[in-house]
This record gives sequence, structure tokens and C-alpha cells, in this order.
Amino acid sequence: LGASHRAASHDSGASRRWAAKSEMPVERAPQRNGDLPVLGDNEELRLSEPRTRLYTGQDLQGEGVLHLTTRRIVWLNGQNPAASYAMDYPFVTLHAVSRDKASWPEPCLYCQLKAEETDDQGEEEDEPNIPELRFVPAPPATNLQQIFSVFSEMSALNPDPADEQADGSSDEEDDDFEEALPQGFPTPMGAGIWAADPNDAAMEDAIENDDGLEAEGDVAMETEEK
Repeated sequence: LGASHRAASHDSGASRRWAAKSEMPVERAPQRNGDLPVLGDNEELRLSEPRTRLYTGQDLQGEGVLHLTTRRIVWLNGQNPAASYAMDYPFVTLHAVSRDKASWPEPCLYCQLKAEETDDQGEEEDEPNIPELRFVPAPPATNLQQIFSVFSEMSALNPDPADEQADGSSDEEDDDFEEALPQGFPTPMGAGIWAADPNDAAMEDAIENDDGLEAEGDVAMETEEK
């Protein structure tokens, strides 16, 4: 009994530390109705996997039910409802199926979360600590691939707003640059195609000079596949 109490205290402490460090959209003890999460407006439940253990780093948080909705990842702890979590998909920067026993003893869904770019003093860290999660379904984990597929599909439906803002800023900068160019000035490669004035004398000279040339064999274009 004493050992079990110490283990439970250790897990609870790890949960508090992880929740305290997470300044991203991680919700502790989300609303639930039994083993089901309370859904928000226009939110639908797409997959539920019972008997799924959650590890934060190396710390076991417990066993519960993993739910993938159209907006969130929700894990509801079966033993301690207060130690349940929900997070938005953009918070997860990488997710993958892990079956390598050298990395983890059981098949699981491995996730990397957004890392804090500053330390406790507010200074930028050269190599921020990347939080890791592992969702470990009960053996034989037959639904692991389906969990990954649904996770991927829902992630695609919930892109990171910061990435969209960055793309929008880049497009606006390109538009401003093109507007600043003098009329008739060729735009940089990738920003458009420059067509010479049909009355351009240089073009007429080039056409006249090409009349006396003949192609000597075919020209092959090499491409490199990445």
C-alpha cells in the first residue's frame, strides 16, 4: 500500500510539473461525461481508444481513454479524473507510430509538442527542451495505425494559425515588392513571367539572327529527385 501510494504521488507530481510547464493550449481536467468528453460547438468525436496509457516523457500518467475529436486530442484518466488532459492539434508538431522496441518497449503513438523558446528567466534557449508524449494502447494495439490515420486527418483540418499568418505575411511582402517595380521591369524568378514588348527592337534583332542557325542534336535536361 505504501509503495502504491508513493507511485501515485510521483505520477501526480509529474502531472503537475508537466501542466505547469505547458504554456500552450493544454487543458487540465477537461469537462467529461463519464468516459466521454463534453464536446464544444461544431466539434465531433472521430475515434475513441479505451485502455490507453499516457506517458509524458518517461512518466506514466495512468490508463484512460484516448479520444480524437475534430478539434482536440482528449485523454481522460480512468483512475484520476483530475489528471486528464486535452490539447489542440497545432500544439503537436510531430506524431508518428513507434514500433521500435529499442526506442520504447511497446507500440505507441509518439508525439512531440511545441517547445518553450525561453527559460524561467525569459531568455531564449539555444536548444529548448521538447516535450514528448506517448499514447500506448493495450496489447496487441491493433488499432494503432487507425489512430495515426485519424490523428493525421484531424491535424490537417486544424493547421497552426501562426503558420498561416507567416504565409500571409510572405505573400503580402511579395505583392508589395512587385508593386514597387517600375513598369516593364522584369520581375524576379518565381514572381511572374516577363514578356518583352512585341515592338522591342532587341527582340527583332534576335529573331533575325536566329534565322541562320540550325539545331545540332537534342538538348537533354537533367533533373534531380530529392
